[in-house]
Amino acid sequence: MNEQPKTYQNAFQVFKERYTKKLKKDKTLTQNDIDDLVLQKWKFLPDDQREPYKKRFEKTKVKLTQQDEQEQANDSEQEKQPSKKVKQ
Repeated sequence: MNEQPKTYQNAFQVFKERYTKKLKKDKTLTQNDIDDLVLQKWKFLPDDQREPYKKRFEKTKVKLTQQDEQEQANDSEQEKQPSKKVKQ
């Protein structure tokens, strides 16, 4: 099983995803310009305006953690069941 561990978008990544979409409408900006603007905006964003992004991060993290636990439980159940042999 070569599954990569699931990662969660942190609050900044959630913000960056949304804010980048707005900035990409300006065709004169390069990707580096956009990244710099997003970072500067985040640095000076007050905590009360960061809160929705933090909440979304926490909600997503809890949801994915629960899914991971369910998948692990399902995997362990499948391992307990004996494999069926096929008659030839």
